[in-house]
Amino acid sequence: MQIAVTGASGHIGNVVCRMLIKNGYSVKALYKSDKTSLAGLELELVKGNVLNIDDLALLLKDCEVVINCAAIISINGNKGGIIFKTNTEGPTNLLDVSISMGVKRIIHVSSVLAVTELPHSLPYNENRPYKTKHDYVYDYSKAISEQILLEGAKRSAVEVVIIRPSCVIGPFDFKPSKFGKTLIEFYQQRIPALPFGGYDFVDVRDVARSIIVAIDKGKNCGIYLLSGKYYDFKKLAIIITKLTGKIQPTMVVPYFFLKALLPFANLYYKLFNLTPTLTIESINAIKYGHPNMDNSKAKMEFGFNCRPIEESLSDFYLWWKKNNLN
Repeated sequence: MQIAVTGASGHIGNVVCRMLIKNGYSVKALYKSDKTSLAGLELELVKGNVLNIDDLALLLKDCEVVINCAAIISINGNKGGIIFKTNTEGPTNLLDVSISMGVKRIIHVSSVLAVTELPHSLPYNENRPYKTKHDYVYDYSKAISEQILLEGAKRSAVEVVIIRPSCVIGPFDFKPSKFGKTLIEFYQQRIPALPFGGYDFVDVRDVARSIIVAIDKGKNCGIYLLSGKYYDFKKLAIIITKLTGKIQPTMVVPYFFLKALLPFANLYYKLFNLTPTLTIESINAIKYGHPNMDNSKAKMEFGFNCRPIEESLSDFYLWWKKNNLN
């Protein structure tokens, strides 16, 4: 079977490609510009963009299944509209081309941020309500993309499976991802104090494995939450210290103080032309991150299991040092 992968050069995308090849699939990989993460892999490269219909038609030719990993992640607004445009028009285009070319199944990689985190007292599973236009644009765009594809599956012969991972960590994080950058900053001892709160972390290899299982076992219009385990940043720092020998801070900065720092942080980012990491979106994500995500559906139907975070972090740092990445 020939499988198409969009966003193939990203963290999840390149690991999915690696596992597909290992499992004997023929792979066509769509990348936008940088193909470093796909170097040396036995696959067919297609340079293009999910916003371009012709690129998608070339990608999907002779493919039965497409795995949609393409998206722009943002913790700092809409960047001239490109976040919402890419994350909603991309899936719309993919659906339309898939229907016209007879693709049988779309596996769409979404995010736990597509649905509401509160209240924490209620179970966090696949049945949470979608976020709306009143929420952050990235979250809303992921909610809309799911709904576009699920509605498309109801009115066409194309089947759709939705995958919702939590915060993905692990090796093969070439760019690196936003949290990958944070892990590197921990290793380089560039984090002076710990933010309050925490998040749920899942290994990229476990996510990729379930995506591949979904090719055969995912139910049409099924939604699957791929969560790992929740760690507050104080516990995370302790684990990183034990694994790396790099002493991490112990002081935890409260929410109100982080908010008060935002104007100074924004000025710093502008002065040194840096990508913001401390934003109102990022600090609210760790404030409201649900501590008890329920992945029992994926366990039951996919055999999903997330390895210990110690293994994920150790493998990430070993891979990062081996590849001499900055």
